[in-house]
Amino acid sequence: MKIAIVTLGTRGDLQPFIALGLGLQRAGYDVLLISSKNETEFVRGYGLPYHALNVDVQQAMENQAVQQMAKGDNPLSFILSHLSGNDSMKQTMIDVQDEIWEACQGADTLIYHPGMSNVYLMAQELGIPSILASPFPLSTKGDYPSILFYDGPRLGKLYNRLTHFIFENAFWQLSRSSAKAFWKKRGKANLVPMTPPSRLQAASGMPTLYGYSEQLFARPHDWPGNLVVTGSWSLPDDPTWTPPADLVNFLQAGEPPVYVGFGSIKDAGTFSETSKIIVSALTKAKRRGLIALGWNLPDALDPLPDSVFVLGSAPHSWLFPRMAAVVHHGGAGTTHAGLNAGRPTLIIPHTADQPAWGRRVYELGAGAAPIPRKKLTADNLAAALPVLFNPDVRAKAAELGSLMAEENGIREAVAQIDTYLKTTLARKAHLPS
Repeated sequence: MKIAIVTLGTRGDLQPFIALGLGLQRAGYDVLLISSKNETEFVRGYGLPYHALNVDVQQAMENQAVQQMAKGDNPLSFILSHLSGNDSMKQTMIDVQDEIWEACQGADTLIYHPGMSNVYLMAQELGIPSILASPFPLSTKGDYPSILFYDGPRLGKLYNRLTHFIFENAFWQLSRSSAKAFWKKRGKANLVPMTPPSRLQAASGMPTLYGYSEQLFARPHDWPGNLVVTGSWSLPDDPTWTPPADLVNFLQAGEPPVYVGFGSIKDAGTFSETSKIIVSALTKAKRRGLIALGWNLPDALDPLPDSVFVLGSAPHSWLFPRMAAVVHHGGAGTTHAGLNAGRPTLIIPHTADQPAWGRRVYELGAGAAPIPRKKLTADNLAAALPVLFNPDVRAKAAELGSLMAEENGIREAVAQIDTYLKTTLARKAHLPS
């Protein structure tokens, strides 16, 4: 059977789906991953067939309007900024639907990130199953607020359900206009519902898989059986990557450093200032540090002390176990990677779901209280770093890492998909012709 997996975003958004694709490939499925052209060589390095969409995510992140949208640091400003959006970005999303449709032809099943909700409608039109694969909590529940509202007040189950309702509907509206434009060209505009596809998916009986750890967000008891929290989808080390000699030498020259990195958060205008804050904080706290640039590639940085190393990027599964603690933006994948390694965590959230992961890590006692990016200073970062070396915090992070290590998110996700598809095929085989 051929399974097409559709996602779009930064490398952090893509990596869990590469891991899922590799798991399905090992189980005997013919897998095609569909995402942006930025990561073509990276994905193919894992031996996974890849359809590169004609969209440059890194270039899009540099767009001034997108940079402004990324500064939405509370639920309402984030939602409103994305709904008002940017005309060029909206047109890009409209154009990419045609490419996705063509790439999905011949597939027997479609798996999609919740940000690509039109894929649910494509599967309906093709008459094949769809599977929603989400790296964060999405479905309505009363146990806790939605991921976008999680860092806000606690006002009870009714309020929690309301925040999930708002988030699901707002998330669908982000891509509904491109879905409408796509189906209107085909004379089927009536296919586009007001109800979010994530809710239709949950009600359909087809799987919705959540690629995060139950140690972070427990599965609500009132979910139907087709909504499953599998554990995180961790990508194996890049088979083409070897650690540079200067990095190895730095790690061997002293005590394990503190990792500081903001992944694919594009901070071109202020990254020089941010790096100064980081270096000053590490110096004040008397800690060695490793700064990962990610997508921030400044022309030059001020001279650094010998106690600080600057790195473009490295696989988290290799790097994080060699760190004393991790400080990062709070992407879902990076959060899981740090905790999987048993490392105390401090999150500097910028936007979207990042404040939620920051608060959750702190609530669990596995790290320091998050510091919002706009409030980051050398002094408050230096004051937070000793928390990461508190014996109780380190013990809790290690305990959490051990519990998460017992999960096998890919194995569970593949088993869920395999069981569903084989059951569906068997049922069809017994239907009268």
